[in-house]
Amino acid sequence: MYSSTVSQLQREIERLQRDLADVAKDEASKNKQIADIQKSVTKNTSQSSLNSKMRSIQRLQDEIVRLQGKRADINKKIADKTSKLYDSQNKLSAAQAKEQQKMLDTIKKTEQRRNDELANEISRLRSEIVQRSPIVANNQNDKVYDAFISHASEDKEELVRSLAEALQARGISVWYDEFELRVGDSLRQSIDKGLAKSRFGIVVLSSAFFAKNWTQYELNGLVAKEMVGGKVILPIWHKISKDEVMSYSPSLADKLALSTSQYTVEELADRIVEVVKAG
Repeated sequence: MYSSTVSQLQREIERLQRDLADVAKDEASKNKQIADIQKSVTKNTSQSSLNSKMRSIQRLQDEIVRLQGKRADINKKIADKTSKLYDSQNKLSAAQAKEQQKMLDTIKKTEQRRNDELANEISRLRSEIVQRSPIVANNQNDKVYDAFISHASEDKEELVRSLAEALQARGISVWYDEFELRVGDSLRQSIDKGLAKSRFGIVVLSSAFFAKNWTQYELNGLVAKEMVGGKVILPIWHKISKDEVMSYSPSLADKLALSTSQYTVEELADRIVEVVKAG
């Protein structure tokens, strides 16, 4: 409603401004005619001709007074409509802000509902693992990791393997599939074990990451863990923009992240070590 009102007022103001320009042009023309008539009067001008010229000047002056009144009326209308335009623009901005906030609240509620559902699913899966493999689930001597690295396999060569090795070299124990998985291991059970036994989750967000089912499964587990244990997820953006992360998950986009466009692998490892040791 406000949008159509703003557009209508803008059109009306533009029309009035054109009318004002026409009036000003007409007024200028009549002033020029008066000047031309006055210039034509000489000492040889007859009295009858002079009287005729004076009548013409008077008529033109009357026209100018009328045009000045019309110009004042148009200016008043422009001022009135401009005031209404500002008021409508403010109301439109407020309505748009309210709608945007409503959309954001809807996104957050949807995200929260999805996280709750995922947390319940992770809990169910863990219970299932305990029932199927109680020895593994209850073994108190299982290794505890500083960080679990969640990533897409496409990012191993360029980033993830080097990052895992750099973290290990700095004394950080990491759950990284190439370090932990052996032939014959259950992939799901191994990942659940790694998620459960890791204090932090390093999540390498990339286009490939968003396209994988396993990475989504791992992220769901980390989200569920963060919901009950505070800060867990340490995001790294790899060749991806904030808009892309936002479209995938607004809650992830809101987290302060490290980016491979700003840090080398060694620098990323140093920053992660700071967080892990402080935690």
